[in-house]
Amino acid sequence: MADIPVAPSSSQLIVGDPPVDPDARIDVDHHDPGFLASRHDRYAEIRQQCPVAFNEHYGGFWLVTDHESVATVARDNETFAHRYEPEPDPEDGFVFHGICGIPRVGGAPRQGVSEIDGPEHADVRRLLNPFFTPARVAALRPRMTEVSTWFLDQVVESGTCDLVLDYATPVPGVLTLEMMGLPSANWRHYSDFFHATVAYEPDRAEFREAVGRRQEMADELLAFAHHRRSSPADDITTALVTGHVLGEPLDDVQILDIMWNLVAGGLDTTTSLVSWALHHLGTHPEDRRHLITHPEVLPTAIEEFLRFYSPSETLTRTATCDVELGGHSIRRGDVVMIAWVAANRDKGVFERPDEVVVDREPNRHLAFGLGGHRCIGSHVARVEAEVMLADVLERLPDYDLDLDAFRPYPGNALMTGVVSMPAGFTPGPRVGPTVVPF
Repeated sequence: MADIPVAPSSSQLIVGDPPVDPDARIDVDHHDPGFLASRHDRYAEIRQQCPVAFNEHYGGFWLVTDHESVATVARDNETFAHRYEPEPDPEDGFVFHGICGIPRVGGAPRQGVSEIDGPEHADVRRLLNPFFTPARVAALRPRMTEVSTWFLDQVVESGTCDLVLDYATPVPGVLTLEMMGLPSANWRHYSDFFHATVAYEPDRAEFREAVGRRQEMADELLAFAHHRRSSPADDITTALVTGHVLGEPLDDVQILDIMWNLVAGGLDTTTSLVSWALHHLGTHPEDRRHLITHPEVLPTAIEEFLRFYSPSETLTRTATCDVELGGHSIRRGDVVMIAWVAANRDKGVFERPDEVVVDREPNRHLAFGLGGHRCIGSHVARVEAEVMLADVLERLPDYDLDLDAFRPYPGNALMTGVVSMPAGFTPGPRVGPTVVPF
């Protein structure tokens, strides 16, 4: 593989003295379409040459690509903070480029769980944890099966469907909204918005149309929170409007931030995981046959799909103090970008890292993060994925993908996913009720 281009030694760095070791500096635009198209190879090159490297693009930041260093940063929330420091919106009001050049929607709420730290974060997690325990999620399995069955029933007699638009998108959409207490019949309204903000580049019409509705979406979520103050129920939104953080009730800004984070996370990440898993099984018939004949392997296979496809690809943090990482001195205020997708293919941890091994054990992937900020919805994602993949393998076992019409996300350093995935299969019977179950 070609060497990663090294920036000239005379370049001006934003980090403090002493200057960054020249051997640690790289010149890589991780948003360039060429990089994104071959990002796994490029991350492997960086990991081999300098696992903790200083990238001078986008104002300068540290890029961390090996499993050990990524895990170190992910666990240490005091040293590496989830700091949220938005820049002013541009004149068009649509989008600005945030830390490390990662696009952020102008005027959108911050991620109210993943972008807070310290005692506030701990209190928010304590407020939400009862809804995400293994026991609570296990109790939701029959409902997950009911929703999955209904959406497959809508297509099973026709012999054709879009596995993303007709299935992998609506099932998590309905289930996420129900956990929040929101009207689940509106799943398409929410899914279209949140998917468009990550599935398309900022110059695409789909992206700009969705972002143009950001205030409307925020107002809707907050209006529902206000409704729950007078009409409480056993759902997450009620917990937010009645709960306390740091001894005080949550204000409207905090409530909206958390709702935005949970709805966006629930709608997109599980959809991406299931979509890529179905793509893999649709293009690797031996793995599909193995899971059909050995369904007990499915939970293990899901861990491998999480490792290999890593729906959340990167995350940025900010150093709160001077610290050494990977033999390099990171200064207070430096931005650190950790690449989950690179750590999950570290050949020092995973044998045959660039292959999907559906029965891989152990599997120390970092797809859900580590430490106090580990994904709060990990149990939900695992069980939803298991239910959905099992249903497809049972009811559409011979599905055949139209690979010419397959459309993955066009290029995104933050998230991976699938826009559309048409498929054909042998028609089968409906097995659930004809009445809409939501």
